Amino acid sequence: MTDSILQVRDLCKSYGAVMASRKLCLDIRRGDVHALIGPNGAGKTTAVNQLSGDTLPDSGSIVFDGSEISRLPAYRRARLGLARSFQITSIFEDLTVAENLALAIIARTGHNFRFWRNGLKTPLVAQELPEALLRVDLDRQADLPARHLSHGEKRQLEVGMALTGRPKLLLLDEPMAGMGPGGTVEMAKLIRRLKGEITILLVEHDMEAVFSLADRISVLVYGECVANGTPDEIRSNPTVRTAYLGDD
Repeated sequence: MTDSILQVRDLCKSYGAVMASRKLCLDIRRGDVHALIGPNGAGKTTAVNQLSGDTLPDSGSIVFDGSEISRLPAYRRARLGLARSFQITSIFEDLTVAENLALAIIARTGHNFRFWRNGLKTPLVAQELPEALLRVDLDRQADLPARHLSHGEKRQLEVGMALTGRPKLLLLDEPMAGMGPGGTVEMAKLIRRLKGEITILLVEHDMEAVFSLADRISVLVYGECVANGTPDEIRSNPTVRTAYLGDD
């Protein structure tokens, strides 16, 4: 049996009369890029919020790497190795690229309380920062304030900050949203480099990227998973074509 790092069973979440997650079930295999797709309003972000702990489900279960996490707060899930990026970029705009990554590195091990000391000079940061910059191809922008980065580079930085936590599972919520062709290509390259190294749940509207990157794809419609399979299986699934992909 293939090893699953995340198992979601009968996840339900309602907002008034709107059922955002309807007995949602997912199995994400260790090391895969697993894409979650669906039309606007399908419940993708609600699902990711429940997985990350930013929203608690009304019912159902989430098991991550053998631990039941359904009621755990987000910070405890992060400690177990579950990290995420958001639709809206979350970085420190006034800090440099290197300083953003340094803060993320320090956060992983706890605050050192040495307020008078340059965080970039601590042994841990000095050891890990060069690789963290290279990993997301931002070594040449290390000293640049983050506000001067392109939109695509800001998304790369956000992913880089998540990676410093050494996650087992990375939730990427529309990482290519708002990007031009160049930014999309760079983000796709980054995800491809990470493929097999860590497990990735990818929520994305760019179907060309999804079908080129994903090992498996789950399709949400009205909060329910209507199909799950390989890219070829999803592409040829008549229910998916009718509900989302279209005849072309």
